[in-house]
Amino acid sequence: MDLNKIGKTLKEHRLGQNLSIRDLSNVSNVAASTISQIETGKTSPNLLTLKSICDALDLPVFSLFLEEDDEQVQLVRHTDQKSFVRNTSNGKSLIESLIIQGKNEMYAATVTVPSHADSGDYAHHGGEEFVYVLYGSVIFDMENKGTYELNEHDTLYYPNYIGHRWSNITDEEAKILMVSTSPYTF
Repeated sequence: MDLNKIGKTLKEHRLGQNLSIRDLSNVSNVAASTISQIETGKTSPNLLTLKSICDALDLPVFSLFLEEDDEQVQLVRHTDQKSFVRNTSNGKSLIESLIIQGKNEMYAATVTVPSHADSGDYAHHGGEEFVYVLYGSVIFDMENKGTYELNEHDTLYYPNYIGHRWSNITDEEAKILMVSTSPYTF
């Protein structure tokens, strides 16, 4: 916990609302001396104290703990998308293009699935996934949960602890958009 960052954020919000420390103390029922020590990073406040101050400033408590990141808003141009072969099935490559990059809570990618190709064995991992079929037809096999045929513009959501795999049994290529909260490496 970065006490200086928390204190600085609270002070900025207090000053942005033209409140003195005493004003904030009256509204939050937190002692002015405690607020001063928090704003200068000299004390580690408990959660109830933070909640009282944040409520008085109309500031979500969780915002105090967000990491500053110059890449909070990301634009990835089509020409900058990193493509790679996910795997090869029946001699055909499944091409994946990352469309969200960097340090995120999720990743997104488009996956081109050639005709008569599949993703391989069941995948099991943490997080959750959302799939949107851009074009074509893909069959998702959810381990012990059923098989789902997805066509253009269909969607599917599932927690990743459920084994999952997909295949394209048609004579036409398919393309899906996958958004996942699981850690991703390639």
